Amino acid sequence: MIVLLLMGGIFLFTDIYLLFLDPLDVGREIDANYGDAILVPGGGSKRGELGNSTEERLLLAVELFKQKKRIIIVSGGSAYKGSPAVLRYMAFFSKYGIGKEYLRFEGRSQTTYDNFSNTQTMISEMKLKEVIIATSPYHQRRSQMILYYLGLKNYKIARMKASEVYQAKNTAQRMRNIWLISREYLAILKFKLFKR
Repeated sequence: MIVLLLMGGIFLFTDIYLLFLDPLDVGREIDANYGDAILVPGGGSKRGELGNSTEERLLLAVELFKQKKRIIIVSGGSAYKGSPAVLRYMAFFSKYGIGKEYLRFEGRSQTTYDNFSNTQTMISEMKLKEVIIATSPYHQRRSQMILYYLGLKNYKIARMKASEVYQAKNTAQRMRNIWLISREYLAILKFKLFKR
């Protein structure tokens, strides 16, 4: 019992959980010449507002857009035409000077698998050649696995340097980070078993 309490304390009051993040974080630096589109998989919302994961992914898309103007595709079940979420996304990007002519939305996806499979038609229709994935560090390994499984080769996952998962300011945030990483390992196991 003492050992369990000690281990729990180590996880809750130190950043040791980052050791488990390392295998999930496969993003890399993106060259300014690479990519004609940025794909942002939805990361959820909280009480109708952008969730932490969604916002950090959108910020990475902004950073990549400033490097080179590229089409930004936001994929997620709440990004259907005319939805309140689309208005929030557009307002977010507008704040950073990105006009709606650069924005596209895919609103049917409920899973990461859906994000990549459902955007394929859009990407083909727009004749996009190279796509950058803007997603959270803990979500990158599974994204990579799904891309490989779907046979999608002209994709690169961007490194995210500023993520909530690196910056636990308190115990509640540390618990959230542990949950995000643990849930991702379970999702990877599920994907390996069921390919979904």
